[in-house]
Amino acid sequence: MIWMNVNKISIVEDKRGVRNMEKINVLDKVTDNLDKLLEYFAIAMLGISVLLAFSNVIMRYAFGISHEILAEISIYTIVYGVFFYMGPLIRQNEHIKMSALHEILSEKVLVYIDLLINIVLVLTFTFLIYGGYNWSFSLIGMNIKTLSGGMLLFVPALAILIGMIIGLLYSLLEIIKGIKTISDR
Repeated sequence: MIWMNVNKISIVEDKRGVRNMEKINVLDKVTDNLDKLLEYFAIAMLGISVLLAFSNVIMRYAFGISHEILAEISIYTIVYGVFFYMGPLIRQNEHIKMSALHEILSEKVLVYIDLLINIVLVLTFTFLIYGGYNWSFSLIGMNIKTLSGGMLLFVPALAILIGMIIGLLYSLLEIIKGIKTISDR
């Protein structure tokens, strides 16, 4: 085995000449596992939402009982699922679709555009994390509850904060990959 160091990413070349970018591959594997976990979480949240909405409708029309908290939880589980799955969508380049640009521009230019988009996303997520943090924790201090009165408003507001943190991490990973792609050219 021959060990080389190129741009601070270690590359291993075995006797067959196969190159393996260890750090990027490890990062991709970890991110793949996180993607699957977040996908399962989003699907579970959607399933819970549907079950709660369905049970609330059955209880309302069959038994004349309606719980507003069930409707709220149904909505908030969708919000959690959507915000948590934002990271994998960033990784799959599904956050901003610009098909026309991909057909017109060269690969080299597209790498720079994707890098710019991810930098803008990092700045946006940073701002939203700051605002979400202040808003979420001010809700705890004020002890504000949801419309049903059964849940602190902090619980659904926390979805924004967590989702933006996930989005920030994925955008940073895409920036690292973009810089690596540019430096390899």
